[in-house]
Amino acid sequence: MLKVLASLKRYYERSQSAPLTLLTKKSTRAEILAGVCLCLCIVLFLQSLKLVWFSNIPDIYMHVINMLIHIGFFSSAFFLTKLGFFELARWLLILTFISYLFTAILLWKINLNIQFYFLLGMFASLYFFHQHETKQMWITLCTFCGLFIYFQTGFVFSVHKEAWQTSLINVNGFALAISCFMLATWIRWQMDSSWQKIRATERKTSQLLKKVIPQHISEYLMSAQQQELSTCINEHAFTSIIFIDFTQFTPFSRQTSDKNLVMFLHRIYTVFDTIAEQHNITKIKTNGDQYIAAAGLDTARLSAYETSQHCCEFALAISKEFEIEAGIDIGIKIGIASGNAISGIIGHSRPAFDVWGNTMNLASRLESTAANREIQVCQQTMLYSMQHYEFCPGATKQLKGLGQVTVYKLLGKK
Repeated sequence: MLKVLASLKRYYERSQSAPLTLLTKKSTRAEILAGVCLCLCIVLFLQSLKLVWFSNIPDIYMHVINMLIHIGFFSSAFFLTKLGFFELARWLLILTFISYLFTAILLWKINLNIQFYFLLGMFASLYFFHQHETKQMWITLCTFCGLFIYFQTGFVFSVHKEAWQTSLINVNGFALAISCFMLATWIRWQMDSSWQKIRATERKTSQLLKKVIPQHISEYLMSAQQQELSTCINEHAFTSIIFIDFTQFTPFSRQTSDKNLVMFLHRIYTVFDTIAEQHNITKIKTNGDQYIAAAGLDTARLSAYETSQHCCEFALAISKEFEIEAGIDIGIKIGIASGNAISGIIGHSRPAFDVWGNTMNLASRLESTAANREIQVCQQTMLYSMQHYEFCPGATKQLKGLGQVTVYKLLGKK
């Protein structure tokens, strides 16, 4: 017994640590199942109390025993649902419901219309099966429908009827069963259609959200539990921030219309986004002609060497591709800094993903002091990337708000 309880506890703990998406799919059906079990327990308990007052019912103790036994089974299904054994609880509920009605009809030996509860079970079972469980659902619906037809039209009850009465009862029974079956099928079709629309909408929302903020934050916000935005702020021990800005942009903007300027930025930033995805770089934001991204902000645990090298590789790819896309009328300058940072989304009105910290400020200063077509990096970035990339000897520069800082120029791969 102790081993069984221990295994139940382990299964419950695993279900609590399961992915939120899986728990979300089953939570609603599990709540419905638990509610049905509890409702049936209460109804049967009241039925058993009612029978006590009718002492002239033949074999009344058999009816009470039947109810008490099935109350136990319904209660077991309820507790199994609470422990996370949804599959077992579901089939126990369905089989117990069938067993109770089957036994009750045979015990009464007269037609008390108990068989109509099979139709109720047909509609209730629609909510116990997920969209992909079509085979199990059809088996259950056909079972309930067949049992109703058998007890409604079969010669189970020893009551004399005229031939026309028997024929009419049989026709009405078949018509009622087929009508309920068709209605249940239509309801299920409507449910499947609603599920597909909800899943399509959720998929589109998830894809759109992942384009705006990092994937781990979007999944956190889209989970079933209500989340506070303040909990989406993460500290990063090591990350590499890259600032990209255009040179000769002001003269270029004066020579073209506003619409063409925006279309130019859209075309260039689309190329940047594609390259960022190829090099595991997280886009932070754009600010006019300034593009800001980082490496090491996602859930993938990259080393300091990998983070710095990804950012250097991204900068070189951007510099090369920009010359092809933009031509010679406009230039580019890049600044890269590595260190600790804080990322997340803050506020409640149109929250946006951003990064804060000294590393962010240093990358911005390195970009602003860089020359045209030049990639300036800090000392930490150089130290973690020097095995695979070439740098000019360090030079000391006065950076606004940061004082004297040693900077290096990224030349290319070794």
